[in-house]
Amino acid sequence: MSKPPLFSARHSLCVICEGYEEEIYVRQLLSKDVWSSIYAFTIINAKGEGNIPARYQFEINKDAYELVLVFCDTDRSPYQQYQEVKDKINVMHEADNVVGKIVIYANPCSMQIILLHFAVVSLKTQGKKTNAKRIEELTGVKGYKANQEEHIKAICAKINRQSYFEMKQRVADINRPDDVPGSTNFSKFLQCFESENPQWIIDIRNSLISTDR
Repeated sequence: MSKPPLFSARHSLCVICEGYEEEIYVRQLLSKDVWSSIYAFTIINAKGEGNIPARYQFEINKDAYELVLVFCDTDRSPYQQYQEVKDKINVMHEADNVVGKIVIYANPCSMQIILLHFAVVSLKTQGKKTNAKRIEELTGVKGYKANQEEHIKAICAKINRQSYFEMKQRVADINRPDDVPGSTNFSKFLQCFESENPQWIIDIRNSLISTDR
C-alpha cells in the first residue's frame, strides 16, 4: 500500500468511529479547540463495529490521509467482535501489533470516557439500561439510549474545555490493557493530538510501511 507524502501545513488524520457516541463525542472535542491546530481531522461514522474493517480498508486505500485511526468499544468479555476487528486490521498490514498503534479503545464502551468529564467512573458493562441511572446522575439526561442522537448530543453539549482537562487526568489513571474493564488507551492519543510535533505520525507510518506489501 502506497503512502501519501507528509505535508508541511496541516496533517490529515481520519478517525473511523464505531457509532454515534464516538462520532458526536469527537466532534464535540474538536469544537473546543483542545487539540493542536496542526492537525486536520476527518471524522467518519462506521455505524457499527462490524463495519469498521471494511471502512478502514476503504480509507487507507484512498491514500487521502497521513494516518487512519479507529475509535471503538471492546464490549463485554470475551470481546469477540472487537477481536475480529483487530484481527482483520492486523491482516491488512500483515502484522500482529498494528492495532495497538491505531485503535482507540474503551472497555467496555466509549461512555466510560465520556462520563469521565463529569466524575471518576468505572463502568462494568456497556448495557445502556444498566448505565442509564449513572448517566442521568452525572448529566441529567434521562433514559439514555445510544441510538438516540439527541441523547448523546445532550450529554456532549455539557462538555467544555475545563471538563476536557479533568477527563484527561482521569483517563491517564485507567491507561490499562484493553481486556481490563474500566480501561482505555485514550490518554496516549490525547497527548498526540495536543502535540505540536507530528513525529508520532511519522513513527506510526514508518511502522505500517515496514509491514505493508
